[in-house]
Amino acid sequence: MDFLPNLVGLATMHLLMAMLPGPNTVVVGWYSATRSRSDGLKAVAGVVVASLLWVVLAIGGVGALLLEAGWLYRALRFVGAAYLIYVGVRLLRAGLGPKGNGQGAPPQLAGRNPFMAGVMTTLSNPKSAVFWTSAFLVALPPHAPGWVYPTIVAIVGVQSAIWYGTLALFFSTGAARKLYQRLARYLDLLAGGVMIALGLKLADELRREILVKAAS
Repeated sequence: MDFLPNLVGLATMHLLMAMLPGPNTVVVGWYSATRSRSDGLKAVAGVVVASLLWVVLAIGGVGALLLEAGWLYRALRFVGAAYLIYVGVRLLRAGLGPKGNGQGAPPQLAGRNPFMAGVMTTLSNPKSAVFWTSAFLVALPPHAPGWVYPTIVAIVGVQSAIWYGTLALFFSTGAARKLYQRLARYLDLLAGGVMIALGLKLADELRREILVKAAS
C-alpha cells in the first residue's frame, strides 16, 4: 500500500488529461451523434486500446527512447499532425457541402470503421509518449514492485472506458442527436476547425524545433 498515493496521483493526472477536450472527444462525440450509440462505443474501444498501447510502450521505456531518438519522435509527430489535419478537412468538407445539414450520410473519419478512427486519433498524438514518460518519472519512484505496472494499465483502461463511454452515451441520446441534426453544419465546421488547429499547432511546434536544431 506504500504506492497507493502514487497510483492515485497517476490516475488523477490521466483523468484530467482525458477530460480536457481534444481529438478523442471530437471523434467519440461525432460518431455517437451522427452514426449510432454502437459506433460511438466502437470509437471509445479504439481510444481505450490505443491509450493502453501508449501506456505499455511508456512502461517498456519506448517513450524515453522516442525522446532520445529525436528524428523518430519528430517523424511520428509529423504523421500525427498530418492525420489530424486530414480528419479536420474531411469534417470541413462535410460542413460546407450540401450534406452538411445532417440529412445525408456523414463523412467517414477513418474508412468505415469507427474503432480504427478511435485508434488512429489517439495514436496520432505522440505527445502521449511524453506525457506517460513524464508521468512515470513524477508519480512513481524507481524500482516500483511488479504489480504496480499492470495496476496502472488497468486504471487507465477503466478510466478511459468510463469517461469516453459516458461521452458516447450522452452524445447518442435522442436530445443530443436532434441538436446535432439541427446544428450539423456548424458543428462539423467547429469539429473540423478544432482538428485542423490541433494538427497545425503540432506541425508548428515541430517546425520551431527543427529551426532551433538547425541554428544550433
